[in-house]
Amino acid sequence: MPSSKRVLIVGGSGRTGKLVIEELLRRDHKVTALVRKPEAVQNEIDAGLKTVTGTPMNIEDVRNAFAQNKPEVVIVTLSAPRASDSPFADVVAPPRLMADSTANVVAVMKEFNTSKIVIMQAFGVGESWVNMPCVMQLLMKKSNMIYQYDDHNLVAKETKASGESFVLVRPTRLVESEAKEIKECPEHGKGVPVLAAITRGSVAKFLVDAAEKGDWDNTAPVITN
Repeated sequence: MPSSKRVLIVGGSGRTGKLVIEELLRRDHKVTALVRKPEAVQNEIDAGLKTVTGTPMNIEDVRNAFAQNKPEVVIVTLSAPRASDSPFADVVAPPRLMADSTANVVAVMKEFNTSKIVIMQAFGVGESWVNMPCVMQLLMKKSNMIYQYDDHNLVAKETKASGESFVLVRPTRLVESEAKEIKECPEHGKGVPVLAAITRGSVAKFLVDAAEKGDWDNTAPVITN
């Protein structure tokens, strides 16, 4: 059983973020969440979670969150919001929401000597783009989802260049369900089927595993069920 860690989660009020918090607490980690609306997580998650009100777009809010428990590792589950769940819906976030937020987190990590950042991305980001089925590439290019991929790509490029230890987790299509058996796809997802999917519960489990262990440090694993 890994020893308890001090963990900061950014993006904890999202659907996957809440599951990450629950998994961290279940494993007895000391968890702080930086969220704009603490009630969004405190009303649904058992006691044991500390919250800091703020946004990762503001570096002083990030510093305040770090000061609360001096985290050993950070987990980021941010996503750029759209007007609806439709892939063609308008993006309602700044172009560099995730990149600027992550840059703020990495800058403060250096100040507090935090050792690692684990970031939830998506299959198709970075090196995995060439392995995404052509029909999915076309969907991305023709929909507003491409803007989120552009932002994720900036996160990957800048985080790798930062010198900090990282894990860039790239799940296939997310579906709502509990954790199941997780498959790691070699060569950045080569051969992943068009309809490949993974449950949010599985992603949450993998993100916490990556925070606890060094098995995936400085890599970008593609995962599916």
